[in-house]
Amino acid sequence: MNAWPRLQRVSILILLISLLSACSSIPKAGPIGTIEATAEDELGPRFVNDPPPPREGASAAEILDGFLFAGIGVSDNYSVARSFLTPALAETWEPEEEITIYRSDFKISSTPTEGELQLQLEVAAYIDESGIRRNVAAGTTESITVQLEQVQGQWRVAEIPSGIMISAADAEAFLQPHELYFYSSSYQYWVPDVRWFVNRQGIATNIVQSLIDGPAPYLQGAVTSAFPENAALAVESVPIESGTATIDFTQDILTAADNLRRQQMEQQLRVTLTGLNTVNSVELRAGQPIDIDIDPDLVLPKQDPAVPSQQIVISDNELAFFQGGQLTTEDGVPSVSEFDPVDPAMSYDTRNFAFLNGDRTELMATGLGQNVRTVVTGSNLTHPSYDPANWIWTAGTAGGRSYVRAVPPGGSAGNAIEVLTAWLGNRTISEIRISRDGARALIVAQQSGKSQLLLSGVSRSEDGVPQALSDPISLNPTGAIDTAKWVTETSVVVADTASEGAVTATLIPFAANIDEYSPLEGLEHLSAGTGSTNVFAQSGTSIFGVVGNAWTDQGVVARDPSFAG
Repeated sequence: MNAWPRLQRVSILILLISLLSACSSIPKAGPIGTIEATAEDELGPRFVNDPPPPREGASAAEILDGFLFAGIGVSDNYSVARSFLTPALAETWEPEEEITIYRSDFKISSTPTEGELQLQLEVAAYIDESGIRRNVAAGTTESITVQLEQVQGQWRVAEIPSGIMISAADAEAFLQPHELYFYSSSYQYWVPDVRWFVNRQGIATNIVQSLIDGPAPYLQGAVTSAFPENAALAVESVPIESGTATIDFTQDILTAADNLRRQQMEQQLRVTLTGLNTVNSVELRAGQPIDIDIDPDLVLPKQDPAVPSQQIVISDNELAFFQGGQLTTEDGVPSVSEFDPVDPAMSYDTRNFAFLNGDRTELMATGLGQNVRTVVTGSNLTHPSYDPANWIWTAGTAGGRSYVRAVPPGGSAGNAIEVLTAWLGNRTISEIRISRDGARALIVAQQSGKSQLLLSGVSRSEDGVPQALSDPISLNPTGAIDTAKWVTETSVVVADTASEGAVTATLIPFAANIDEYSPLEGLEHLSAGTGSTNVFAQSGTSIFGVVGNAWTDQGVVARDPSFAG
């Protein structure tokens, strides 16, 4: 690995960074998409690179090394990278079919066969052609056999899988995150689908194309799009002028849609594209501007809804409430002390409550003016979670395997349903939290002694009954965890409350670097409200709140705090 000296590489990288005024960090966890820009239709800083072409007389190893480095050169459809390939491979090579992000420098080794090299990488993540990032455990390696051959006396790569391989450092400038938004099945909430795009001009075009192509696989069946499957752009460019993005569709898409559907299309495009700081409105066209009248049936979905600031806690073995440093009780809440309650939960309207008995074998439900009733029985039941429609969710184990159950509003043990989780296998669930949009499930699972942090889509029937959890994507934590809570629509906080001594809670955004809170001695329980500064923890019988990254004792005696949801 000496064709491109490290000093030259560093100089090029410094030049690249100087050309970027703002770029987001690569997440260590999250759903991601990567799409090549196709139109030079926007102004603004983008990833620009001009890697060196092959050097005459370079060895086979030097050619492979140069090809890998040239993968960050997106100009002219990766023309520099293609120049390291044989003419035949250059025609068929698809650079963004898969992006491999590696943790440290790669290793190139010769083999006994002339023209054959072995490439070894320590992999951090893969991004597939649909844009979903798959994180892998630290220490994961991949070995690739690469064939090279002589072309007019010069070595060129003849066989290598499609895709590019970039370092984690280069990835920070090479990729840019953006949320696509889809409707929840009820049309009441926006559901984000985090994607990553090559950081260069034309990104609005790719965002729109990805949006009309539909959601990521794990969200299919859990969300709804205003665009039909045959939706297509008439012009593969989305120009932005004076803050207005103009989207020109093929005529049949807009003319076949009624006025309500057109409004839903416009609304979905607007909430997605205004995530760009260059866009504040959108215009739909079908060769010419389309007039869209206001439809009284149009629903304005909630985006990243806030939760009430009040938390439910256990104090003196009864349900109580914590807010602003004060503990309170409320008339109409029945006594629950006989059940030795743990892990309380509260609906978003703060009128309905659930908790587990001390053995975690019964899920109990109650509310203002309601009696306590058992709604689920089982073993190792998890902290209950309310969704926005007041369904109560929990997981349990039977025969060494986990299951997921949901209880309808006002329901009892007789009408709790088991939610299909065909992918679960031998995983055991220690936490399940339904997102505030009701379309996603955050799951902490254990498998073969290792922790998994998973994100799954929630499929529902037309009348909102939960039916299945989709095959999840992994938001791999950096170590053991047994609890996770939603912080925002695209970030969660996790911890391992089973650890002894000081425990570190970790904030995991879907589109940024992870962040750690200060360790807290004896951390036993986490709760999270609206935003990363609204995180609380329990240690012993004390509640702590976050100030900056540190914990402050709230001065109350209580346990198991929980925000609504």
